[in-house]
Amino acid sequence: MAAVCALIVLTIDLPAMWFTGVGALLVLAAYQFAGAWTMRVTDMEAIDIASGAASFIVGHGSATLGYRGVLAKPIWQVLVFSDTPSPDRQALVTVDALSGDVTGRYEEAVALP
Repeated sequence: MAAVCALIVLTIDLPAMWFTGVGALLVLAAYQFAGAWTMRVTDMEAIDIASGAASFIVGHGSATLGYRGVLAKPIWQVLVFSDTPSPDRQALVTVDALSGDVTGRYEEAVALP
């Protein structure tokens, strides 16, 4: 789009100030290309990785995709529960969606009513 806009500015002979719009489009395009990540870890793989990172046997889990940093690096946020009839432990494990590395872990006991 920046090239098309630059071509229009040049062919219609618009004032040079219109190139500021072209510059803004170039900056936006550079940001979007820098933040275009190819995820290598699926949600089910993230749950498997989180199951291995937890200190208890995992019964079930849930994964949501989040983003971190200025370039919006994708990260899986996985919530897993213990494998008991009434889960007594839970853990939140963050898994890097690009490399599969565990970037954080928080575990706690579940308060039963």
